[in-house]
Amino acid sequence: MVVTLKTGPGLLLISKPFPLLLVALVALTVVTGSSGFAQTPATVGGRATEGNQLNMLVLGDSITWGQGLRKEDKFWWRIKNWLQDKTGRVVKEKIEAHSGALIETTPGLKPFFTSHDGEINLITPTINDQIDDARNYYGDTSQVDLVLVDGCINDVDVRNLLDASTSLPALDQKIKEKCGRRMQPLLQRITTEFPNAHVVVTSYYKIISSESANNSFTRLLVKKLASQTPEARQMSDREMREKLIAISALWYQTSTQSLKEAVAAANSELGKNSSKQRVLFAEIQFSPEHAFSAPDTLLWNFKFGSTNLSGLRKAIVVVTFGTAAYKPDDQLRESRAKSCKETYRKPRDGNVESKAEKERREVSDLACRYASLGHPNQMGALIYTEAIKGQLQWLIADVGWLRTPTGSQANPAN
Repeated sequence: MVVTLKTGPGLLLISKPFPLLLVALVALTVVTGSSGFAQTPATVGGRATEGNQLNMLVLGDSITWGQGLRKEDKFWWRIKNWLQDKTGRVVKEKIEAHSGALIETTPGLKPFFTSHDGEINLITPTINDQIDDARNYYGDTSQVDLVLVDGCINDVDVRNLLDASTSLPALDQKIKEKCGRRMQPLLQRITTEFPNAHVVVTSYYKIISSESANNSFTRLLVKKLASQTPEARQMSDREMREKLIAISALWYQTSTQSLKEAVAAANSELGKNSSKQRVLFAEIQFSPEHAFSAPDTLLWNFKFGSTNLSGLRKAIVVVTFGTAAYKPDDQLRESRAKSCKETYRKPRDGNVESKAEKERREVSDLACRYASLGHPNQMGALIYTEAIKGQLQWLIADVGWLRTPTGSQANPAN
C-alpha cells in the first residue's frame, strides 16, 4: 500500500509501514502555508514616518520565511530594520513566503490541507500564487521597492537530496531544470509585475558535509532514509555517507550556478527592453563545519543530534522517536506543534476518513513537527542577512531610497 502525502517537497510517496525516523529526515530539508504573515511595520530611531515608505515583498519557501525562527531573528526582519536605519524611511514588509512552497504545481491541484501559519510545510500557495496575492494586496505594484525571493529546492524534491541511491547525473539535470529553467520565467514575471523593484535572489547551501556527525544514530537515520533499491542495499555505511556528501555538494554547486544563470537571464531580458538591470544574487557560503549536525552547524538540529548516544539513552531515543524524547532545537517547535495539530486534526462534522487518509494525515503531522531540521538557525540567518546587505548597500543612494543623504546615511557601506 502506498500513501501519497502532499507536503513540502511536493507529492511524497510513502510505502507502509513508514518509519518515523524517515519522517523527520524528510523534514530536514522541507524548505516552505499561506500568505500574509507578520505585516506590522516598525520605526527605527524615531526618524522615519509613514509617508514615503519603502515597500518590501518577501516571496519563496521556508528559507525566506525563516523556518523555526522568531520574527526578530529572521533575515527579512533584520534587512527591514537595517534599511530603515540607513534610509530614514519606514519599511513595510509583505510576507508571502511560507514553508514548503513550490515555484509552480499542476494546474487545478487542490491541497489536502491548508494553514495560515507559515511554519506549516505545504506546497501551496506556490511562489507564482504568492505573486498573485501580492499583486492583489498592493493594487499598484509599482509601489514595491524591494523583493526578496528564493525557490526551487521543493521542486527538485528533498527525497532526491537525502537518498544515497540518487543518481548524480539525473540529479544534476533535475536541478538545472528546476533551479534554472523553471526559475527564469519566475524572475522575469517578478520584474514585470513589480516594475520599480530591485530583486534579491538568495542561494541555498550544502546540507551534509564531511563534518556532519558520523555517530551510530546518524548512520541509522541514513539507512532508514535509503530507498530499497539493490544499489542502496549493497552500500556500506561509509559508501552511503560519501554518496550523501557528494549529493549535497552537487546540489549546492549546480543550484547556485543555475540560479546565477536565471538571474543573468532576467537581467538580459530587462536590457532588451531598455530597462536597468535590477536582479541581484546573494550567494550563501557555508563551510563544511556549518552543515547539518556538524560541530559549528548553522542549521537547526535534533537536541541530541551531534552527540554519540550509547546504551539505554540511545535505545530510548530510537524507540520513542517522534515523541517528547527527541525534538528539534528551533525556537518555534512548541508553537509549530500546536499549529500542526490544528492543521492535521481529525475530521469533524461526522466526516469519516479512509485508512489511507488517516495515515496521510498522521504522517503529515509528524513531518510538520520536525520541519525546522536543516534550516538556518539564528547564526545561519545572520549569514543570509549579511549576504543580502552586501548586495543592497551600494544601491541605497543610487536608487533614491535615502530620505536625507547626509551624515552617516551618505555612506551606505556603514
